[in-house]
Amino acid sequence: MRSLQRVTLFLTIALFLSTGFFAFAQKPNVAKIDTFFTRVAQRGIFQGSVLLSVNNMPIYQKGFGYANIEHKVKNTVSTKFRLASLSKTITAIAIMQLVQEEKLNVTDRISDILDWYPKAIGNFVSIQDLMLMNSGIPSYTNNYDFVSFTSRSNSQFTREFILRYCTPATLMFQPGSDQFNYSNSNYYILGAIIEQVTGKPYADVVNENIFKRIGMTNSGYYYNTGLYDNFATGYSVEPVTQVAAYYDQTSAYSTGGLYSTVEDLFKLDQALYSEKLLQKKYIDEIYKDRFPKDLTGNSWLYGWQYVPNTQKTMVYKTGILWGSRTLFLRDLANHNSIILLNNTDNGNSTGFALLANLLYLLKGSEPPLPVKQDICILMADIINTKGVDIAIEKYKEIKVSTSAADWEITDAELYTIGKFLLDRNDQAGASKIFKLIASDFPASIYATYQEK
Repeated sequence: MRSLQRVTLFLTIALFLSTGFFAFAQKPNVAKIDTFFTRVAQRGIFQGSVLLSVNNMPIYQKGFGYANIEHKVKNTVSTKFRLASLSKTITAIAIMQLVQEEKLNVTDRISDILDWYPKAIGNFVSIQDLMLMNSGIPSYTNNYDFVSFTSRSNSQFTREFILRYCTPATLMFQPGSDQFNYSNSNYYILGAIIEQVTGKPYADVVNENIFKRIGMTNSGYYYNTGLYDNFATGYSVEPVTQVAAYYDQTSAYSTGGLYSTVEDLFKLDQALYSEKLLQKKYIDEIYKDRFPKDLTGNSWLYGWQYVPNTQKTMVYKTGILWGSRTLFLRDLANHNSIILLNNTDNGNSTGFALLANLLYLLKGSEPPLPVKQDICILMADIINTKGVDIAIEKYKEIKVSTSAADWEITDAELYTIGKFLLDRNDQAGASKIFKLIASDFPASIYATYQEK
């Protein structure tokens, strides 16, 4: 359900972007932008930091909500956030720096560089296949066992992890074909390649060759044993707010192990319009449109994706981790950007409805789409104070009200509540929720309720 909504929203964005959307007809109204963010923050949708830039200049930057709820530490534009999969964009830059230095080529095979990687796969998968997500290697995150794998920050761990989780018996499809599969394994292997070629840890390479070079002083590689100042705690908010489940981020590595701030990411944005990190021809290679397509029709690039119907001038990347949602959009033609870092796992915090509204606001227009609030969060709050029956009554009331468009009302939302009740050993309450799913969403995969 959410996947279909995501595609629909993105196509809606694309339809309006196809008319030269970012070629602003009028100056963005900063007061309206602030009102918009204040409202979504008050509704619990966004908790983090934002930076919006137009023509290479920040026009709006602000923090919302708490970096640490327990100690009432507020988010600011200098708060550090886990980047999650935004880290892939930086890994791609590090690879292209090595290409520029003629230390490797994108046509090199895995086994050309990692002699310990099984040749039955490594002889056929190139660096470019890894970069473009069309290697055919499944994602290690499909095997949830990876989170319990004892991690150590060294090359031996990296090798053990890759051999255990990023080395399939068979490939999903022919490497380099026109098929696409988003796989974190691809960018994990790229991290090992960077270490092998440079003889240095991945963390040191990106710090020395990227962060230090352009003054990204509040960015780095996240170590679980490290002590960090001004760092946002990640929270799970669906259905109740709590510190996100512990995750040893060492296993995120080069696919999602970095942290940064909106201020530092703006420095990265600007550096990619210069040659401080890469010569222009290598930057152009990062954004060159090749063949793999995901379900929305977007082209996957080296660490980025094109926004469709933008004449290949607008790129973006999102990141998702326990207690973290991130988004970085760059308008390459007009030098505008949107940077959102959120320290909750609320899917709407960096969702495409919010993005579409921001694009309209940056054009000076009124936002057209409602940014929806998860009804499971409201229902959980009511359950904790008034019980399941009152929560169901409120759900039914909202569903038929004029404000229904402001809420995420799906079978997945109700399933979240059902699971929440089961986790609390409230079998009777959970049965009522699953009965509601069967009634309101009979075709749902969660519609498993049967009258006894």
